[in-house]
Amino acid sequence: MQCKRPCRALCLCCQQYLCRDHLKEHDDLIDAKLPPLVDQINTLSDQLNKGTSLESSCITALNQWRDNAHRTVDQFYERKRQQFEELIQEKRNRQKQEVIHIGSNVSELIRGQEATKEQIDSITDYVRILEQDINKFEQNQFVLTPLVIDDSLISIRQDAASHGLLSSTTNSADSILSSGNHPSARQKRNIGTADNVFSKSIKLNRWEIEEQTGITDTMRINILSIISTTMDTHDRSATKAVARDVKNWLDGTYGKSWTVEIYDKQEHQPQRNITSSKYFQ
Repeated sequence: MQCKRPCRALCLCCQQYLCRDHLKEHDDLIDAKLPPLVDQINTLSDQLNKGTSLESSCITALNQWRDNAHRTVDQFYERKRQQFEELIQEKRNRQKQEVIHIGSNVSELIRGQEATKEQIDSITDYVRILEQDINKFEQNQFVLTPLVIDDSLISIRQDAASHGLLSSTTNSADSILSSGNHPSARQKRNIGTADNVFSKSIKLNRWEIEEQTGITDTMRINILSIISTTMDTHDRSATKAVARDVKNWLDGTYGKSWTVEIYDKQEHQPQRNITSSKYFQ
């Protein structure tokens, strides 16, 4: 049921016109939301100070990757070593057979005492070739290429979009809580004249979402909180940065390509041939 009492004040938090009694009740409801936030913040603090589950799980996965990589290198080494040993054995057996064969021929010539110069020269050449083959084989048989690790095998993800939004939100919160921008309890309950209330309403309505297609109430509150707080407490150089952070947050959170344009409706009227599907003023 709508209150029939005359409006005596404007709530600066949510821009509602309320009677004196309902303003006090409304203010108490808002203040009652702070203790649960304190509990939530304390829980997050405990999670950051004590909770190591994320770090532990990531390090465990990294250690497992290292063990698997070592196992892969060991398996590769064993395979190449086996191939080399088999090659060595085969080559040695063939060389031994050749040495035995040429030795048998020389022994036979010695026993017969009938060796000719041509036979001796032929055996001498064969022995020299066999010696060269053995010496060459005993040299290093490996062509080793250093193992090069691709740094992209392990990628550490960094969410730049959420970081930008978090920075903007933190800056906005700091601005709200600063002495010059944070409304006191008296200001929140301020009972003023019609001109005073009208002036405050204009200031609070300075920033609004002009097109709301696809924008939920939660999104609207977050967007206006960032824009109004930041733009009302900074110079014009912050406009592009705020628009960029809002766009990054929308793109990263809702998976669409958003176009964010911020302008002051008190100073500038936008062209109506904007092709973007979403924009703010």
